Amino acid sequence: MQSTKPALMRSTLAPRTIAVIACLCATPFRAAADQPDPILCTLQPGTHARFEIATTLSSNESKTGDTFSFLLLDPIATDGCTLPANGSKGSGTIVLAGPAGIHGHEGDLTLRLDSLLTPDGRLVKFDDQLLEINGGNKKVEAGALNVIPDVGIAANFIRGKDVRIPANTPIATDLLHPAIVRKAPSPAPSP
Repeated sequence: MQSTKPALMRSTLAPRTIAVIACLCATPFRAAADQPDPILCTLQPGTHARFEIATTLSSNESKTGDTFSFLLLDPIATDGCTLPANGSKGSGTIVLAGPAGIHGHEGDLTLRLDSLLTPDGRLVKFDDQLLEINGGNKKVEAGALNVIPDVGIAANFIRGKDVRIPANTPIATDLLHPAIVRKAPSPAPSP
């Protein structure tokens, strides 16, 4: 009976040892697979981009945190690469949507461009590219009424104008920060 016990002990240790070795060997390969693709090019600050938003946005209807999509209107050529306009689709986030208010305060929208995917499989990641768009303010009118005795209360009822950007309206901007262009990740296989 003593001769079978050491054999059992060896057989229970061997699978554990193999499992530990397998984990140690697989770890470097998994880390290498998680590395992003190399940078293909960089869009430098000052690079001009023209796009149109796919849906209507407004300061009194859109909500902070909402996302939106946009289409690139003109090719972007910089740093040795050209991004095609035809078929390049992007996504962004509304960072601030503030409706117009009393005392002539204007409505405002702050949009952030997040990323752009080209039809040839390149992905642009924008770095904090913000666009601030303000409606018309009537603060001067409200301020003028505010100094007139017995009429100043009317300043509370003067509202500024909201911002409304209809779908397909061209918008132009210059990049404030570098934007990295990489190969887009392959979609995960469906189960």
